[in-house]
Amino acid sequence: MSPLKYLPACLVLSFASSAVFAADGPPAPSVTEPSGINLGGTSFYDGFAGPPGLSHLTYLKFSTASSLRTNSGKANSAFDNPKINVITLINQLSYYSPDTIGGGAHLGWSLLVPVVSLDATFGSNGPALQDNATGLGDVTVGPQIQFDPIVDAHGRPVFVQRVAFDTILPTGKYDKHKDLNPGSNYYSLNPYWAATWMPAPRWEVSWRLHYLYNFKNRDPASSSQDSFEGKPVSNSRAGQSAWANFTASYEVIPNVSVGINGYYFRQITDDQINGDRLSDSREKVLGIGPGMFWKISEGQGFWLNTYKETGVENRSRQDYAVQVRYAHTF
Repeated sequence: MSPLKYLPACLVLSFASSAVFAADGPPAPSVTEPSGINLGGTSFYDGFAGPPGLSHLTYLKFSTASSLRTNSGKANSAFDNPKINVITLINQLSYYSPDTIGGGAHLGWSLLVPVVSLDATFGSNGPALQDNATGLGDVTVGPQIQFDPIVDAHGRPVFVQRVAFDTILPTGKYDKHKDLNPGSNYYSLNPYWAATWMPAPRWEVSWRLHYLYNFKNRDPASSSQDSFEGKPVSNSRAGQSAWANFTASYEVIPNVSVGINGYYFRQITDDQINGDRLSDSREKVLGIGPGMFWKISEGQGFWLNTYKETGVENRSRQDYAVQVRYAHTF
């Protein structure tokens, strides 16, 4: 059997829910990526964290998907007229100390709390996935180290970076009888490295490199099936992944930059059900689009990001996504 996998939606700090489909049978229990991963949630000037102290960030994102893709990148014909809309609101508290621990490094921490609204509809000539409406998503928390900017001979910042060691906690709303849930029902480790390089005045290039390690879901969700390949389903496990958020922008007027923002996600190990590897289950996607950043003040910033996806395999393809983000340092 060569299973087909789809991913219904991606959120601000990416909500995702996936399921395995056989060509001749109903959906197996879903294998989900955690709701806390960041696909394009952060973008321009990502290496900076604002002034030392406590910051509050708010993210609001809308995305819509009307195409579910197979491992060959083609639309999955099993679904009739799918449409999945996702609205996500995330509140983040972030802190780093003004005191250095050496080498320009400052200790800190971050906490993100998402609320997710799901609305999935399908035509009558195929399977229909059940959504779990609106609820709390998975909380992401972890320590971070923010470095002071490296400056040139004129005092202009040219490079700044941060490393973080996030853990995604299974705090979100979850119903084992629903296919699409705000929560993932398992723990994940999600370290990252964020950096910004300013090669010339008014120019900026940023990236955030992620790694994701998922633990087992011991109560997989499905609205229609309790077994897989003739065996009761006791657990599932989403594969490990790596991805990058990336940007390039130019300051068109003082404190306002416009440019390109994107992300490239690739799953590097297969999903599992009952400890058995699911072949052809690895996801891949490239999202890219225009965006802008407005530095309101030293302690305030505003971002607008838009994305459209291409090169999609084993997940849904977003028709478009729009996100606004606001940061304020107390």
